[in-house]
Amino acid sequence: MLPHRPAVVVLRLRALLGAALLCAVWSLPVQARQTPELALPAQATVSSAFSPSGDALALVLQAIGQAHNSIHVAAYLLTSSEVARALVAAKKRGVDVQVLLDRKGNLDEDARYARHALGILVNAGIAVRSIDIYPIFHDKYMVIDRRTVQTGSFNYTYSAAHRNAENVLVVWNAPQLAARYLDDWQRNWALGQPVRLGY
Repeated sequence: MLPHRPAVVVLRLRALLGAALLCAVWSLPVQARQTPELALPAQATVSSAFSPSGDALALVLQAIGQAHNSIHVAAYLLTSSEVARALVAAKKRGVDVQVLLDRKGNLDEDARYARHALGILVNAGIAVRSIDIYPIFHDKYMVIDRRTVQTGSFNYTYSAAHRNAENVLVVWNAPQLAARYLDDWQRNWALGQPVRLGY
């Protein structure tokens, strides 16, 4: 049996010490950044729906249909004519509607379905902005009347409604939760650029 050379022993010791240190670090409790917990008010209720076999799109449309004052939309993809028309109907009954969406997913050359839906919104006078400062603006939520939040994996697309496995969650009458979502929306809205037809 050949004797170990000192350099090899040192390297093996370093590897063992490194592994031991790594295990020690992994065993330390993780200090997560604390976010304030929100207790839902007694009047809050929650609705859920799923697709493609459930009523995900219907729940989204219901949330839009119950808006009285404002709808703030954050959308990775918005190609659904049904969602676009529901937002236009809300605007026609006096609701302030604003839409913020991912630029690449909705305005690139191959995004013809998104351009159609955006045309519906822009032609109705709805303020639409796109954002491209992130690799993906992947949010999918609406803040309705500053008190209700619609969220989940559901993109506002035909595929999300009819092909994909998706979920929609609506938290009704939860103004503190809505305020947190609205803060996020307003921060990103300020970073967006107006969308105009022919953009």
